[in-house]
Amino acid sequence: MNRICGFLLIFALAGCVSARMSDEEPDRMFRRGEYETAAKRFEEGAKKQEPNGDDLLLYLLDWGLALHQAGKYEESNKVFLRADAIADIKDYTSLADEAATLLTSDNIKDYKGEDFEKVLINTYLAINYTLLGKYEDALVEARRVNQKLYRMVNEGQRKYQQNAFARYLSAVMYEADGNWNDAYIDYQKTWELMPNYPGLGRDLWRLAWLSKMRDQQDRWDKEFNLTDADHQAGKDLDPRKGQSEIIVIYENGISPKKYPHRTFWSIPVFKPRYNPVSQANVFIDGEDRGTTAILHDIEYTAIENLDEKYAGIIAKKLAGVVVKEVVADQIGKNTHPLIGLGAKLFFYISDQADIRSWNLLPRDLQMFRVKVAPGKHTVKLDPVGSDTLPEKTVEVMAGKKVFCDFRYVP
Repeated sequence: MNRICGFLLIFALAGCVSARMSDEEPDRMFRRGEYETAAKRFEEGAKKQEPNGDDLLLYLLDWGLALHQAGKYEESNKVFLRADAIADIKDYTSLADEAATLLTSDNIKDYKGEDFEKVLINTYLAINYTLLGKYEDALVEARRVNQKLYRMVNEGQRKYQQNAFARYLSAVMYEADGNWNDAYIDYQKTWELMPNYPGLGRDLWRLAWLSKMRDQQDRWDKEFNLTDADHQAGKDLDPRKGQSEIIVIYENGISPKKYPHRTFWSIPVFKPRYNPVSQANVFIDGEDRGTTAILHDIEYTAIENLDEKYAGIIAKKLAGVVVKEVVADQIGKNTHPLIGLGAKLFFYISDQADIRSWNLLPRDLQMFRVKVAPGKHTVKLDPVGSDTLPEKTVEVMAGKKVFCDFRYVP
C-alpha cells in the first residue's frame, strides 16, 4: 500500500505541473532585457501547446509581451490578437471539465486568464498601435478595455472600475486627432478615476478652452486652483500653433506572482514581488523635464481581482471536499477499502492551487508628457533608485504628438 500511495503521490504532483510556470529560462532572458531571445523561446513553447494545450494562452501572452518590449509592435499585435480570441473562447468551460476539477485541481483546465489579464491584452494592443502611429486602431482597443470592464461589472457582478490608463491614452489620441469633445470626455473620465493625476487639471482646462466651454474652464479653475501660468501652459500645447509633444509610456517593475495560500494550500494568492522603483525622471536632450506618474496599478488590480473571487473559489473547494469523499467511498465499496483510501489520497494530493498567471507584466503603467520644439530629440529615463534605461531618439513634426515606450524590470 505504501508503494501504491507513493506512485499516486508522484502521479498527482506530476499531473499538476504547469508547462509555462516550470519554464523559467525565458523569464530570466526577459528580465535581463534579452527580449527577442525570450520571444523565440515563448514561441517555441506556444508551438508545443498547439492546438489547444492547457498553457497555450500563457505562452501567447508572454510571447506578445516580449515582442512588444523588443519593439516589434506589428508582430506583437498578431500574437496579442490571437491571445484575445483564445481568451474569449476559453471563457466557456465544459461541465465535464468543471466537474473533473472538483475531484482534482483547476490546473487540469485550460488556462483562460484572470479578468485583469484579459483587459491588459487590449491595453497592450492599444499601446502597440499608438507606438506605430495607428491612432484609430489604438482608440478601438482603448474602448474595448472599458467595454470589457463594463461587461465584467454588469454581467459578472464584479466590483471592478474602469481603466484610467486606457481613458487617458484615448484622450491624448483624440486630442492628437483634433477631436476636442471626445478628448474632453475621456479626460473627465480619467479625473473621475484618478482625480490627483499630475497635470490633469491643466488637461481638462485646455480642452474646455479649445472647445470654448467657458463654464467648464471656471469649473476646473476652482477644482484645481489653476493659475495664469497653468492657463498659459495649456494654451502652449495648442496644436494649431505648431506646438509638438512627446508622450512617454513607462512600464515599471514586475507584477505580483501567484503562490499557494499559507493556510489553505489549494487556494492561490497573489504576492507582490520586489520593486525598488516607484517612478522615473524623464530627460529630453539631457535636460531633466519631470517625473512619470502612475495611471494603472497592475499589482493592486491583480490582488483586488483575485480577492473578489475568493468566495467562489472557497465555495468550489468545499463542494470538492464532498465530491472527493463520496467518490472515494464508492470506489472503496466497489473494490477494496485500501483502494478507496488510495483514491482519496490521490484526490487531495492533486488538489493544488492553480498558480498560473501572466508573470512578466509590469507592476504599473505610468505616463509623462512634455512640450518640445519640432525636430529630433533624445529621450532618456532614469528610474529613481536604479540604472538609467537606454535612450531613444524620436522625431516630432510641428503640431504633432509622438509616443515612446520604456520598461524597467528589477
